[in-house]
Amino acid sequence: MEILECSIIDIAPTIATLLKIPMVPPAGRPIRAVETYAQERGCKRAAVIIVVDSLGYSLYKHLSKLMIKLSELAEKGILFRCKSVASTTSPAIASIFTGYPPEMHNVYSTQDIYTERAKDSENPKLKSIMEWAYRAGMKASAVIEYEGAESFRGRIRDFYGVPDSEDILDYDLQITNYAVRALKEKPDILAVHLRALDRFSHRAESWEELKKAAKAVDENLGEIFRNAEKGTIFFICGDHAIHGGEKWLKNAEGEDIKNHRENIVALIVACKQEV
Repeated sequence: MEILECSIIDIAPTIATLLKIPMVPPAGRPIRAVETYAQERGCKRAAVIIVVDSLGYSLYKHLSKLMIKLSELAEKGILFRCKSVASTTSPAIASIFTGYPPEMHNVYSTQDIYTERAKDSENPKLKSIMEWAYRAGMKASAVIEYEGAESFRGRIRDFYGVPDSEDILDYDLQITNYAVRALKEKPDILAVHLRALDRFSHRAESWEELKKAAKAVDENLGEIFRNAEKGTIFFICGDHAIHGGEKWLKNAEGEDIKNHRENIVALIVACKQEV
């Protein structure tokens, strides 16, 4: 099977093309394979971006038998080796949402969003695909950590913030519940961020612990997918390769090590075709 490749900065312009969202063309480019796939399946009604923190490509391949729902979506949809442009969360997610690399959007922490916007609130490199959609009269929603969610105040109408928590499984469950609530409003575009894999990658000492996080993430993904309307296209993407590589790569082989060093994440694109 051919392995398709792209960059995380290609996600926003791809969604803009599919949903006809007018945005200043960013550094990324529309993914033609996704355009063809969506057209063939009639999936252009809405888009859901789910950022699964630390879902590196090799980690996904390693855990795919446990992540049953995600693997099912990959089989029915498209799996990409997707190049990340940052090794930490804030700049990577900013790149997914805007279509620009960090050196262009200059967001390296949540606080940077506020600082950069104070310098130039109309800078197109700081505008997320959700904001472009909202400006065009579409329904846009975001479900992320509280401080990040607050950065959308006055920029999109519907956003839900969950305060950071030591209990990351409960945190992700709250994110999922808000995402399901957001879907009931029939948004044209929804962005969601699940963090359990990343938190466990830092704190867990065994694969069994990490697998627990992977199963929880998979259940949350399944719940969000079940509550989406027919015709919705999902972009489920890692933001960066897993942290703590020396711990998790002890028995890894050449290709897995290469993917990790090159910061390759998994991107699964799948259309919901049944109600």
